[in-house]
Amino acid sequence: MSFQLKVKKRKNDIYNGTINAKPMEIEQTRLIRKEIISKEIFGFDLESKTIARKAKPGQFVQIRVNNSFDPFLRRPFSIASAWSDTIRIVFRVRGRGTEILAQAIEGEPIDVLGPLGRALPHYEDRDIFIIGGGVGIAPLFFLCQKLEIENRMHLFFGAKNRDELIMLDGFRKMTKNIMISTEDGSLGKRGRVTDLLVAEEIEAKIRSSLIFACGPLPMLKVIQKKFTSLPVYGFLEERLGCGTGVCFGCAVKKKTGGYLRVCEEGPVVNLNEIEI
Repeated sequence: MSFQLKVKKRKNDIYNGTINAKPMEIEQTRLIRKEIISKEIFGFDLESKTIARKAKPGQFVQIRVNNSFDPFLRRPFSIASAWSDTIRIVFRVRGRGTEILAQAIEGEPIDVLGPLGRALPHYEDRDIFIIGGGVGIAPLFFLCQKLEIENRMHLFFGAKNRDELIMLDGFRKMTKNIMISTEDGSLGKRGRVTDLLVAEEIEAKIRSSLIFACGPLPMLKVIQKKFTSLPVYGFLEERLGCGTGVCFGCAVKKKTGGYLRVCEEGPVVNLNEIEI
């Protein structure tokens, strides 16, 4: 079951733009597969008859974690993949909302709003560097599925340990160009994922390429500082209220002045255009 939610435009919007008026779906999906990836990381496959068909890389969904109003707000989750009548989310338990969601059982209905945010543009015949840290690797999978046929991908993934290097088997089916790091050295090079970018030949190639990155804010800050002369597209994670551009609770400052709403103009934005 689903119905459309329409958001009205407002005049004199303080972002100097308009609020997205396109319809979104509120759908009662069903949890058809629950995967415990590690102690704190879960993967959910949700049966969806409408959102799955509309979802594009870069977009996200808002999920009501239970049937009550406590907690009141939905929680945002990047779409890790979408196919046929299924969407996949991967999340880490961070607080009360995700702790409640992690207790869901297979077969249970889950209330989902989406897809939200801007879809990413199409690219062809490009060298694309994709940098992921921790659970931030998940939404990059959906991106790679769309890019791998017509582009040359170079993947750099890092996590605390090998157990948190998620979805590697799927990525390896798309490309052999994967470099890995773990903070404890249990897989790949010991250190952080940004340590993999210091080789002279890698830096030279990146500077004539396109970068997508998703992971912790400190990781995004390092990448932003390192590559100031080219677009670096980062998947931002902000606390969201409405998720539809109305409340401005997720606004971040633009370097040129004004604000950018992560839920509406993002969540994937050029990091060199904002203050983080």
